[in-house]
Amino acid sequence: MVLKVIIFLSLGFFLEESSAATDKVICYYASWGAQRPGNGKFVPEDIDVNLCTHINYAFVGLDSDSRIIVLDEENDINQGGLKRVSALKEINPNLKVMLSVGGATASPEAFEGAANDASKLEAMTQSAIEFFETYGYDGLDVDWEYPQDKQTFNKLLSGLRAALEPKGYLLTAAVNSIPGEVGGYDIPAMTQVLDIINVMTYDFHAMWGGFTAENSPLYGGVNESQWQRDNRNADAAIRYWLDGGADPQKVAIGVAFYGHSFILSDPSKHGLNDQTTAPGDPGPYTDNLGSLGYNEICEFHPDGTVVYMDDMKVPYLYDGDFWIGFDNEQSVAEKVAYAKEKNLAGVFIWSIETDDMHEFCGRKNGLLNAVNDAMHG
Repeated sequence: MVLKVIIFLSLGFFLEESSAATDKVICYYASWGAQRPGNGKFVPEDIDVNLCTHINYAFVGLDSDSRIIVLDEENDINQGGLKRVSALKEINPNLKVMLSVGGATASPEAFEGAANDASKLEAMTQSAIEFFETYGYDGLDVDWEYPQDKQTFNKLLSGLRAALEPKGYLLTAAVNSIPGEVGGYDIPAMTQVLDIINVMTYDFHAMWGGFTAENSPLYGGVNESQWQRDNRNADAAIRYWLDGGADPQKVAIGVAFYGHSFILSDPSKHGLNDQTTAPGDPGPYTDNLGSLGYNEICEFHPDGTVVYMDDMKVPYLYDGDFWIGFDNEQSVAEKVAYAKEKNLAGVFIWSIETDDMHEFCGRKNGLLNAVNDAMHG
């Protein structure tokens, strides 16, 4: 839908302007969340399908012949994870459900094999279509982290598009956000082939850096180096993709429902760029060194002090010797406003099962609701 806004100007006349819709809320669902303990457990039926336009089921894999395979037969098949997610379309018929293949731990060899071997490409496309038909999915999301050769990635995407488009299936991809590290992307070619380009605008700072740092700043900080301001924030990443030839209406900015945590060297020195001794301990639900889901921040650090960085448009929290840079309702709303300003397709979320489902920070699913409030309000 095209939104028309009428603005009264002090000169005494009206200006009517139109903008294309920024309306996509792409919700990645880390399917292993269904196996987490206690309050961390999040099953497909916990997804509020009226707050997502797309659900990306993460992850399936590729075998040595580049055929798509399930990675957790118990969760995906026996417990019905794949079918239970696609069944959510009965509640919201406009919902698109995507199959995400790859992920951070996936080997690049199977992707490369499909790109360079016609028989393996056919195996990948045909197995994808079989999955779609069996489980009721609407397309494939390619999460190759990360291609190093532009031609190889182009061949893979073009081959997939040629097989999927005639059958009406969507094709999307998750891509690197850091401009200086992008080597395997032909942006103009990708924007012709893909329906959505999900730019992973998070993980901008390593947990082993020895100092506190934000996970997903929207802008560079006033005290950062010029290189950091040019590379290590969401605005720099999105501008790189747009300046490189991406259609803004095919670009989604990433929103992280987690943060990166640190142990402070001196608890009395708890600002940005202060010294740390180690990454933070894993959370009881997500179990990842140096990070916590938003749900874990809310549940286990309710008395922490939150500081909002006006220049970077993100908060951090400190609690004794614990420190975490993360996103809250205010900062995710800022990212949606930015997506509108840049006329992007919308936002994507990694990942919805770490939202505050149990209302420790306030309203249920506070981050996802804040995204929608900013999108439609």
